Amino acid sequence: MGDFINTLLDNLLATLWRVLDLPLYAIVILMAAIMLVVTFALKKIFKRISNKRIWTINVIIAVLLVILIIDKKISNISKEVNFINEKVSNANMNEGQASISKVKIYNSDALKVAYPNYSIYEKPINEAIDLISLKSKSPNVVSYIAIIDLNHPNVEIKVSPEHKEKYKTSLFAKENDCVLAINGEAGLSSEPGCDLGEWKGNWISDGKVVMMSDTELRPFIGFSKNNMAHYSIESEIDTVLNAQKYNAIWGRFDILVNNQIVEHEGDYPYSRTVMGTNAEGSILYLMIVDGKRPDFSEGLTYYNCANMLQSLGASNAMACDQGGSSCMYVESMGGIINRPADSDGLERPIYSHFGISMR
Repeated sequence: MGDFINTLLDNLLATLWRVLDLPLYAIVILMAAIMLVVTFALKKIFKRISNKRIWTINVIIAVLLVILIIDKKISNISKEVNFINEKVSNANMNEGQASISKVKIYNSDALKVAYPNYSIYEKPINEAIDLISLKSKSPNVVSYIAIIDLNHPNVEIKVSPEHKEKYKTSLFAKENDCVLAINGEAGLSSEPGCDLGEWKGNWISDGKVVMMSDTELRPFIGFSKNNMAHYSIESEIDTVLNAQKYNAIWGRFDILVNNQIVEHEGDYPYSRTVMGTNAEGSILYLMIVDGKRPDFSEGLTYYNCANMLQSLGASNAMACDQGGSSCMYVESMGGIINRPADSDGLERPIYSHFGISMR
């Protein structure tokens, strides 16, 4: 009996969803027919029922049906938008891959072995930068990893030159001729004038100190004038300007230190921005993970982010500001390539930014 009822309910729900997929005019006609049937049935069953009560019942049924219709149509639109975005994203990742010839500075085989259920796309951006897109359907995950050869003579590192009002990563990228850029720090909240509060660290741009606020809670990556990277873990406190810190940008947490993954309590899937380096400091990894949208991408844990970068050769990595701030700009792909988690996919203004330009 239980199986019969479950099957009956499943069939009724399946029929209802198919009906809601009909054109709107057909649904309106069907609603009118339902109202007539309900009115007739009520008068037959309850012969003394007033027209006012019949009208009230019909209104309640109509409101419930309208809510179902709106929910179904919005769900369909969301699925269509996700499908189109995925097609566009895949096309962008595949477009022009054969046009640039370069020796890859990474090996993705370990990543493919570790994440066999992910679709992995690889695209050279230029002779110094490769971009990897990782996508999964169960669960939904969309992420991007840019891999930069810091030994390339044309690579130039860009960090926001001053602490001023918040502005968008795409604007920072255009102002500094960046071919690639990611978000830095937004501070205590998404509000335009909020303070950095506890989220302070070392911030240096072209040899100029913007902020020197390193603590035992903040990791940072320093870059020499010839772009070699030096990773400073959370517990190190370094507030001295030297040759290793011609440029510097800070993060929030260590997630990979000396090739060992740092585990975090309460680690759950979320939007992420991650920066990492190999042991020699010659390769930089910039990772953006879309999240907070389970129907599109629910995000990744810190552990997964660290594990993915480790599979690509990273030895150290730090998690930066995340959530609605997480975004990646790629000039050759039209601008922001991910879907920021807040404001219907619009990027959020922030205080600091990090980018790569080519001399």
